[in-house]
Amino acid sequence: MNSIFLRLYGGLLLALCFIGAITYAAVQLVNSYRSDIYREEMARGTFYLMAEGYQRYEPGERDRWSQVLSKLFSADIQLQSAGELELGYREKLHLEDGLVVMRLNDEKGYADILFQLPGESEYITTRMTKVSEQQARATAVLVLNHLSHFPEDEWGQALARLQQHFGFPLSLVSRDDVPLDPEQEQRLNRREVVIGLDDSTRSDSSIRIYAPVAQTGKLLVIGPLSLFDQFPMELLLVAGALSLLAVALATYLQVSPLQRRLKQLDQAVSQLGSGDLGAYANIEGNDAIGQVAATFNGMTAHIRRLIESQREMTRAVSHELRTPVARLRFGLEMLADIESAELRREKLNALDHDIEQLDQLIDEILTYARLEQGTPNIEFKPVLLGELCEQLRDELETICGDTVITVECDQPTLEVEAEERYLHRVLQNLVTNALRYAGSQIVMVVDGDEDQVVIHVDDNGPGIPEHERERVFKPFARLDKSRHRASGGYGLGLSIVKRIVDWHGGDIRVDESPMGGARFTVILPRSQQGQHVLGRVNG
Repeated sequence: MNSIFLRLYGGLLLALCFIGAITYAAVQLVNSYRSDIYREEMARGTFYLMAEGYQRYEPGERDRWSQVLSKLFSADIQLQSAGELELGYREKLHLEDGLVVMRLNDEKGYADILFQLPGESEYITTRMTKVSEQQARATAVLVLNHLSHFPEDEWGQALARLQQHFGFPLSLVSRDDVPLDPEQEQRLNRREVVIGLDDSTRSDSSIRIYAPVAQTGKLLVIGPLSLFDQFPMELLLVAGALSLLAVALATYLQVSPLQRRLKQLDQAVSQLGSGDLGAYANIEGNDAIGQVAATFNGMTAHIRRLIESQREMTRAVSHELRTPVARLRFGLEMLADIESAELRREKLNALDHDIEQLDQLIDEILTYARLEQGTPNIEFKPVLLGELCEQLRDELETICGDTVITVECDQPTLEVEAEERYLHRVLQNLVTNALRYAGSQIVMVVDGDEDQVVIHVDDNGPGIPEHERERVFKPFARLDKSRHRASGGYGLGLSIVKRIVDWHGGDIRVDESPMGGARFTVILPRSQQGQHVLGRVNG
């Protein structure tokens, strides 16, 4: 998951799935609520008329009205008390407000409908499985029954008062004003209730109920009753808008961190471009941006180190060259005044020694500068460490004087993958450095296991103070502040060793030797698989 593409589009895909699920659940919830409201509004007026009929009867005679209603609606309609119904708190509030309460049972496909008689503690209850034409006709019959209790000239007012209990229009119109087909006309002549369906489009499908009003030539028109639309345009528009906003928010949350990290990287690059070598991209993560930031930080650190190294080299070279050049100039001036051939020869030998010292210094400087350019193409091959150490001991035998160099290797066949030429340079620099300070003995100890090899170079000299041990690996760093030739080298040998060891993916440190002097320890991996790649990046 380090790819920006996978992280971005994977995150957006998860966000879209989540938003889709939330949107679907929200639409279903809203539709469920709308459906409940729709059913209650459709039934409220009908049950109000039922309750009005009950209240026209004496309490002992209300069973007669229950029988009439049950036959009219083809459903068992009766009165029950609150104790029999076990009403909930919400149901009580709705019923007291004159609303219809429906207890849906989706598994068995029916609904228990409750309505409270106004001002009484009894409730109309019935169980219905579906909405049918018979219920619509029964509602029309109840409305006509309600109007029959008023004079004809008050029907309009009575219908207007009744309208507030219905969720759909009620009106009285002339029969001639209603366009009906011949079959509907015949049914009206037979004093039947007629249902007309208008389904011109799915969005505005509706039905109307027509009932003849006695011999007045008028029709009671109930409706239009709009069919319940699961997904009205308004709801879809709101859901779509909210989904788009959620997608936009999810996209912002995905892209914003990437944009912020890229902006930080751009600021760091601009800072470096303006000459500020302290630029640092503080960006974490293992994705592509994090890897670029890590590479950038490594690059700036390498640039700072190179520039600082060059500055140190410039200062050190100017100092190191000044002494032999001054001696050469002084020697040449003296050579002109020397008449003795023997003295002249001695002075020429001294001048030749100074030139040789200059040559060595320049060679060391060029070697260090070449190593600082980066990791060269190293060809790793198996190297026998014991054999290499013994070879080095034999090579230095002529210059070691009274100092004894010993090799201790319990595993003669111990091998390490390395560039033999550079590894020889590491050991040579460590031993020649030890020769400058050793009292009488230098020991090279070789050991290892399956993963790594360890090489110790011990001497019995004065050792290195603990607070100076890190500094000895820096270029031109010497513990002797006098910089006299007798103090040893030019301060580049150990920095070259440190660089080569880094190329091999190893480590070098200096401690106190069991012999009392200094112990330089080189730790190298047995196998270079993957190590040289890391070395190239860090180099």
